[in-house]
Amino acid sequence: MPSLYRDEKWLVVNKPSGISTHRAHDGDLGLVEWLKLHYDLPVYICSRLDKGTSGVLVFALTPEAVGEAQTIHENNTSKKTYFFIAKKSSHTSWVCSQSLDNKSCETHFSKVKEGAVYALYKAVIHRGRTHQIRRHAAVSDIPLLGDEQYGGPVFPRLCLHCGAVNWPGIDHMLQIDPPEWFDACLDGLSETITSQALAEKRWPFLSAITDCCRLIHRGEYTEDIAVDKYGEFLCVTGFDESLSAAQHLHRLGAMLATLSQKCDCRGGVIKTNRRDPHKHDLFADFTAWGKPVPESFVVQEHGLQFRVALNNRQHVGLFLDQRDSRSRIARAAKGKRVANLFAFTCSFSVYALAAGAEVVFSVDLAAGCLNRGKENVAINQLANTENGKFVKEDVRKWLARQLRKKQKNPPGFAPFDLVICDPPVFASSGHGKSFHVEKEWSALVHGVHEILGDEGKALFANNHQTGSEHYYSDTLKKIFSEVTVLKPPVDFPQVAGQPSHVRIYWCRK
Repeated sequence: MPSLYRDEKWLVVNKPSGISTHRAHDGDLGLVEWLKLHYDLPVYICSRLDKGTSGVLVFALTPEAVGEAQTIHENNTSKKTYFFIAKKSSHTSWVCSQSLDNKSCETHFSKVKEGAVYALYKAVIHRGRTHQIRRHAAVSDIPLLGDEQYGGPVFPRLCLHCGAVNWPGIDHMLQIDPPEWFDACLDGLSETITSQALAEKRWPFLSAITDCCRLIHRGEYTEDIAVDKYGEFLCVTGFDESLSAAQHLHRLGAMLATLSQKCDCRGGVIKTNRRDPHKHDLFADFTAWGKPVPESFVVQEHGLQFRVALNNRQHVGLFLDQRDSRSRIARAAKGKRVANLFAFTCSFSVYALAAGAEVVFSVDLAAGCLNRGKENVAINQLANTENGKFVKEDVRKWLARQLRKKQKNPPGFAPFDLVICDPPVFASSGHGKSFHVEKEWSALVHGVHEILGDEGKALFANNHQTGSEHYYSDTLKKIFSEVTVLKPPVDFPQVAGQPSHVRIYWCRK
């Protein structure tokens, strides 16, 4: 795992904007939980950065180090240097010592440089109080760019960065420069700067575990688009059907060139998404730019490989919004009987097999998807075992068959330990029949519950954004003893005024 510093007591990381230091609720992933999930690395909090703040963050690796950190804070022997963007001010150097929450504190401010619109400031503190720099800056009449809570201008991220920490016991400076676009925005904001600020919240942070991520989520940008990175190519989805892919490319060209440079990409594709694709192709229009995109190519996630295709005929083949869920399955699958329902290209199956599952059944009605799944299993050298089973069948029929087996011979039925059920919102199953997740949800939930063993677990998910959250979660809670609503990965944030991108539930029987 890339880090700024690590020894037997301390871990120092470069925290990105957009992720909390630790979770606020069950199902959330703060950085503490993210490190545990993706690296199996337990860390202890000894200092915090706000969710929107990036930069140097110190964790303790032992309980004893936590106590040492508490002493460091009480004695004010650490020093933290922050950089932030705010409007220009006539002040060049000053100290704000206003008490916060009835606690004494002090922030030393200085102006580093200024442009035509904004200035770059430095703030130095020893022991921080809640939102200390943000509140003291607001008191000084320079609320931070992106800090709407304290009167700052609207921007996609909080423009506050912890650039350096002096920490007793670590004999060198822990430092990381502010994002490059901090300087660029001093003369005024642009869509290119906005896109860099959004992408920098995810990349290169996620590059430690994958070469794929969402750079711009739908609802975050002025254009109605989403931008994903797959290896060295960008995949842009435009949701305004009135614009052709070529028009999107013309409007977004400068921004995409900047993202390509920052994220090591050489070209990409733009697709115009259809609101109702079920009677048409999935995408209304398609164009490409830069280095020719292969018909298909391989990307990686946690060292596992997956074949993807950025063409205009189908989904890419790897759903990035289930990255954290795949890691959860890997942590739970060793020695287990696993069923992956609506398996698509079998990414969950690959994770389960790689983790040492006893057997994994991948069930899907689409032969093409299962063939791609078999290839994903093969390229990860997992095909030579007998524990990967591929079943071309309607999941509803497969579940009904398992239930008949259980009813006919309960002692002889081998229950499943782990089931993944991630159905499409809508699908045609042939012969005039169709599948709609809202209508089928209750039966799916009951069926999965029945084939699980007493200690079984299930991961449910769906992308029915206009459906009722209460309906989906309440149906699960009526059947399962424990249901945790999981948040999507850091690159799929909840956007104000938008429905949740994906619903994910972790259930215990």
